[in-house]
Amino acid sequence: MICTRPIPAGSAPHCLRALWRVGALCAAVLALAGCKRTDEAQLRDLLAGWVPLGETVSFSATRGCAAGLFQLVGPRIASRMRIAGSVREAAIILKSHDQVAIIAPRLTPDQALLQLVEVDRSTGMKMRMAGLEGRACMDRAAEAAFAAALVNPAATLLMDRGTGVLALMDAEDGMLIAAMGSE
Repeated sequence: MICTRPIPAGSAPHCLRALWRVGALCAAVLALAGCKRTDEAQLRDLLAGWVPLGETVSFSATRGCAAGLFQLVGPRIASRMRIAGSVREAAIILKSHDQVAIIAPRLTPDQALLQLVEVDRSTGMKMRMAGLEGRACMDRAAEAAFAAALVNPAATLLMDRGTGVLALMDAEDGMLIAAMGSE
């Protein structure tokens, strides 16, 4: 028992408060220990609003990251996703919308992210960190697909600044790789 000594009259509320605080602290620790950045259903719901998704190839999430590799049903990007033809145009779109896809010929997603850091440092760094931190949750297949799409000029970079999701769509291989970091 927490209050082992005799309880003087009028001090019982103090003992109960201490017991309540210990219980609340234990509950908080247990809740945080099981927290994940997101779950597969939430990530699929977000991505399905961007592109037509097929089966999940792999998914993993911890408190610090999440990553998923998904088959594409087709390479079509949903009309609600703003499409930019350059990084500068994407930065302008991101001033009023959280989501954008960058489809720029001869520009790899990695180059687009580097240019985004130059144009809009805060958003660019947030998206780069999503990719870097998200790799910790990738299995070998997802990491290989991510690395290949990152340097493929035919791949499309999709991002959501609000949720911190970075996705690479490789239409040639019919795959979408999504990553999230700790923020």
